[in-house]
Amino acid sequence: MEDGTRQTKLHHSLITVIALVAFIFPCVVLWGVDPQIPLLLGCAAGCLVAKAIGYRWEEISNGIIFGIHNALEALLILLLIGSLVGVWISCGTVPTIIYYGLKIISARYFLPAAFIVCALISLAIGSWGTIGTIGLGFMGIGMALELPAGLVAGAVLSGAYVGEVLSPLSDATNLVAAVVSRDVFKLARSMAKVVVPVVVVTAAAFYMLGLPYASAGSDAVEQSIEPLLGALKGMFVISPAALLPLVAVLAAVLLRLPAIPAMFIGSVAGILQGVLLQHQPLPVLLQSCFSGFVSETGNASLDTLLTAGGLDSMMYSVSMIMIAMGFGGMMQATGQMDALVRPLMRHVKSKAGLVVLTTVTCVGVNGLLPDQYLALSLPGQMYQPEYERRGIDPVLLGNVLSAGGATTSCMIPWNTCGTYAAGILGVTALSYGKYCLLGFLMPLGMIVYAVIAGIREKRRAKKEKTA
Repeated sequence: MEDGTRQTKLHHSLITVIALVAFIFPCVVLWGVDPQIPLLLGCAAGCLVAKAIGYRWEEISNGIIFGIHNALEALLILLLIGSLVGVWISCGTVPTIIYYGLKIISARYFLPAAFIVCALISLAIGSWGTIGTIGLGFMGIGMALELPAGLVAGAVLSGAYVGEVLSPLSDATNLVAAVVSRDVFKLARSMAKVVVPVVVVTAAAFYMLGLPYASAGSDAVEQSIEPLLGALKGMFVISPAALLPLVAVLAAVLLRLPAIPAMFIGSVAGILQGVLLQHQPLPVLLQSCFSGFVSETGNASLDTLLTAGGLDSMMYSVSMIMIAMGFGGMMQATGQMDALVRPLMRHVKSKAGLVVLTTVTCVGVNGLLPDQYLALSLPGQMYQPEYERRGIDPVLLGNVLSAGGATTSCMIPWNTCGTYAAGILGVTALSYGKYCLLGFLMPLGMIVYAVIAGIREKRRAKKEKTA
């Protein structure tokens, strides 16, 4: 905490932020270094600034540890998610979701179907896994149908990021839950109020955008999908019964069980189903909890899609979240976060204004510190005290972070998500950006939701005064 002999001012915070940008931008954008390293360097710069202000190392390190401590539950959930995904592939749950999702594809409804299928798959394996596997397959089908590459990529990315903001299995959702100190299932339920109408509008918009190309034949679609369907049926027992582990987790959510026991129940249900339905050896299923599932069908696309999961696969996300939360904890403990927020809050009076400011900050961080994790964690840690001071539920902050930070990351060419998507799909962010409808509609939908909520609160307050 600050005392009378030391005052953290805006220029102190700006030194840390500028140093962080100076480290991250060339490392991530120019040299392809993973963001953990430049973020560590930025954290070191912030510590030096704090020492110059007058903070003792014990105060600085306690802030770092406190920030990481706030993320421990989310990190444990992420590890359980890795185990769950590995088991769910082994037991046929994820393959069944993919199989039934692909069956709904037709040429006439290709764009909305690609969006919806990618959304469904992303709920189980995340956005990057969806983009690099089934998303890449949709790009090939779209090319065969002579659709613009940017339009197809926009549908794929819009669908892939539905899971990023809605699924309790998403590392982004769990990071947000750690930042705002709320249960991940509560965040997902609250986010659904905005996501569901946005998904409906987005699907309708892609249908309209696809109408000029609807006359294309369905042969290209069937020829592209049939090998995947055949390989899935040849490797797994595809049946509605394979969805029982998913039903078990949904039941746990409806019963409002905490995330950790719910994930554990899903993993146990997957292990039992793998033994009974897929006839997988128990040791193989248990090993998939740690190292994930390795597909060896001979179909390159399918093998890439299904080789995933495992506790070990989450270590990249765990390390990134630990460093980001430690950096935020250091900034808060040394007053640098508050020094950044104070000037911004002077002109923000309403809840809707605060939501707009948070959204703009998330997009700005995505551009300046080009990584989705930082666009979720830093604005969350910046504005959480202000949300609490105004009596605003932190769940709303979590929803705003997801809407503004996650869905817009792939639209920025130099962001880690943007470079990954462009590299995998073979389309520049400038080409697909205008078609990433989810990235436009989710922040807008969140702002509209906040405005409506604010109006309702004012009306409720007036009724209470007149009553």
